[in-house]
Amino acid sequence: MFRRTDPIPAPLRTSDLASALPARELRLVERRGTLVPFSAGRTAMREGEVGRECMLVVSGSFTVERDGEGIAVLQPGMIMGEIALLTQAPRNATVTSMEPSTVYAFNRREFISLLDECPVFSRIVQSGAQERSAAS
Repeated sequence: MFRRTDPIPAPLRTSDLASALPARELRLVERRGTLVPFSAGRTAMREGEVGRECMLVVSGSFTVERDGEGIAVLQPGMIMGEIALLTQAPRNATVTSMEPSTVYAFNRREFISLLDECPVFSRIVQSGAQERSAAS
């Protein structure tokens, strides 16, 4: 007898995002994303650069800095870089891994496709982006 294993990594599977998404949407996120490992101290994105992708934290943690000042810590289930893709504006923060970490990376086309196909994911991403944009 065969058992299907869950391809969603445990840290992401137990995140607030995963608990809010229907299983179908979570599977689409997993299928469309490209797993990218980050060593501790590696910069994922830099303030002022053009945004070509966004990332969903799968494991580990990242620090977010704006104008050299720490403003947030990202944990599994949190998204980074989506504001630049949604607004086509330069990156508004620098994001660096605090420990060995893994993300799902999405290029603009993959990201827009997910927003179109996953209404719950889209609402979560857009409301989070609006909140952070208003705070900056």
